[in-house]
Amino acid sequence: MADRELKQFGHSVVNWVKEFPKNSPRYIYERLPIIKWLPKYNRTWALRDIIAGITVGLIVVPQGMSYAKVAGLPVQHGLYSAYIGAIFYCFMGTSKDLTIGPTAVISLITGELVAELAGRMTPQEVAAISCICVGAMTLILGVLRLGIILDFFPTTVLVGYTTGAAATIVIQQIPKWLGVPGINNRAPIYTIIITMFQAIKTLSWLDLVFGLVGFFLLIGIGLAVDRWGRGKFSIQLIKISRFFIVTVLATAVSYAVNQNPGKDAKGQPVYRLSILKTVPSGLPHPQVPGISSEIFSEIVPKLFAIALATILEHIAIAKAFARRNRYQIDTNQELLALGAANVTASFFGAYTVTGSFSRSAVKFQCGVKSPFAGFVTGALVLLALYFLTPAFFYIPDAALSAVIMVAVSTLISPPSVFIQFFKVNLWDFLSSQVALWVTIFVSVETGIAAGVGFSLLVLLFRIARPNFHVLRQLKDRPDESTTFPNIEAFQTWVLDEVYKYTRFGGRVKSVKEKLWSDDLEVHISKLRKIAHGADSNITDNDLPNLRSVILDFSAVNNVDSTGLQGLFDLRELLRDYAGVTDYPSTFFEVHFVGIQANVLNVLELSGITRPVDPIALQKVEVLEEGTDEASDSDIKPVRPVPGDVGSAAISVLGSSPFLKEAGLVHLTVRDAVDSVLIRAQSWDSNVSKSDGQNAGSDSDSNSDIKESKTDIHYV
Repeated sequence: MADRELKQFGHSVVNWVKEFPKNSPRYIYERLPIIKWLPKYNRTWALRDIIAGITVGLIVVPQGMSYAKVAGLPVQHGLYSAYIGAIFYCFMGTSKDLTIGPTAVISLITGELVAELAGRMTPQEVAAISCICVGAMTLILGVLRLGIILDFFPTTVLVGYTTGAAATIVIQQIPKWLGVPGINNRAPIYTIIITMFQAIKTLSWLDLVFGLVGFFLLIGIGLAVDRWGRGKFSIQLIKISRFFIVTVLATAVSYAVNQNPGKDAKGQPVYRLSILKTVPSGLPHPQVPGISSEIFSEIVPKLFAIALATILEHIAIAKAFARRNRYQIDTNQELLALGAANVTASFFGAYTVTGSFSRSAVKFQCGVKSPFAGFVTGALVLLALYFLTPAFFYIPDAALSAVIMVAVSTLISPPSVFIQFFKVNLWDFLSSQVALWVTIFVSVETGIAAGVGFSLLVLLFRIARPNFHVLRQLKDRPDESTTFPNIEAFQTWVLDEVYKYTRFGGRVKSVKEKLWSDDLEVHISKLRKIAHGADSNITDNDLPNLRSVILDFSAVNNVDSTGLQGLFDLRELLRDYAGVTDYPSTFFEVHFVGIQANVLNVLELSGITRPVDPIALQKVEVLEEGTDEASDSDIKPVRPVPGDVGSAAISVLGSSPFLKEAGLVHLTVRDAVDSVLIRAQSWDSNVSKSDGQNAGSDSDSNSDIKESKTDIHYV
């Protein structure tokens, strides 16, 4: 089967290569969604798109510069990221609401990487190499159409590390916001807090005023609009544009305050408060990112963390807005767009870009109609880079810190979110807390890894140790996955159920024959007390013989070689317990129900669906009683077969189109139960005849006993 799959894969690759020249136009058409929607563009959409694009542009200019500071880069690099991301996504994106560019979380991780490589690489080189590597990883996922793997990363981890990263950014900005100089905001959180209080006496009162006024203006505008501007789009625009408004006001006041600055001993101007100073205008020349293999191998884990955070944040935001607006996104195309944008951005001085929730929400509030709004945003940022950089000179650092703090505060999930996680599922709550606190006290990439790792461990534990529920005669059944990576746990579970409700059919071993670790009798006794009550003195004589185990495979999509080996091992253990090993004439079979075609093919190739002994009946028909053909020797079920059995013969083969071997594979559990009862009686009859015994005496009485003590357990 594996060889066939490899051949099919090889043929598909060869055919793809052969057909590529002919299919190239179609591939390009599919990879550039703008070709699909631009010819259908409605002119009436233009106004909303332009408003949304300009509004987001007014936000991303101050935010881009602020996030570049978080990333440890000159502010212009945030603007490079903003325009490239916005324009590129216009051509390749599948969401009208999403806008990509610099974000808080990615800026924080990039800043950690910049600080780690300080002295060995310039911040610009670090940003470029991380950007191209993340873009390449994302592109590979998109080309291979592996977007489905993102479904395995839980939302709770995303909420946890996003909240932790946002809280970290807020704490890092407090020293500049309060005007406390000389604080290393790349140090651990507790170090920042301690050193800030130690240096509090050296704070700049003018910076403190700018920071506090800017912060409370941003908060005040938001609260006022929420209270008095609900339902009024023109007033809502004030809140949406508040970052731009406060930045402009702070810059104007800073310009007035810093007129006629003093000089230091070297003749350099000394300004009254901390400002951005010179910001280069225009665009940088394209450069190819370069890095040594030694440094690259050192930072690979952090690059994976940046890539994972970039992809998860982007896809989560895209899906959220698509769900809210009832349209579909193509996850694989989103990965291609994000990867291509980052690879391209790395040559033009940008750092890693991804979807921004706050700016995407603004586009949604503005009633955006198409991705064209992203082109408007990118064009506005380009205009700012060429014509507004002289004004950026006087932007106060304290005001930018206030912008950062308010902007990222929306990413901090309130306690009610985590309380809800706790109410719904304890493990989800714990995974979010692991990601949250590890992110705050260690680093973002470690927080992501810890959260995802914890969730995967929980997932594996749930699969390997499923819970069980009681359903009528059904004693135990998994309530979660029917995939068992831990085959030993599955075997133990099945055997324990067998021990509880059936008797041991083999020969009792003497003390000398038992192994030194054989405590099966004690184990069985404990299980039976749990199942039948602590006061019960139930013994083997009170239980029926084990005749068959029926495995319900209706929810099994795949079985690998390890699983197959586990099934064979389980069958042998069950045969030993039933007594087949000691008494070969004993009847025991493993039956299967509801097997999907591809799984059935694997099982039949392995041979596990074929009866072990040729004595087993291959085909039995139940004939209508009273016909000439019916006689005492005909095989009849010891319990009624469901349905009208008087009108026609019923074959044990069943009606499944997938059946290739008689008797052991069935459509339903009822079919399997009836088949087991028929086959067991037939076996007993044939064995009795072969031994020259009377088939109607002891055999019938034993069958009656077995019937009255039959328990059915679905596995």
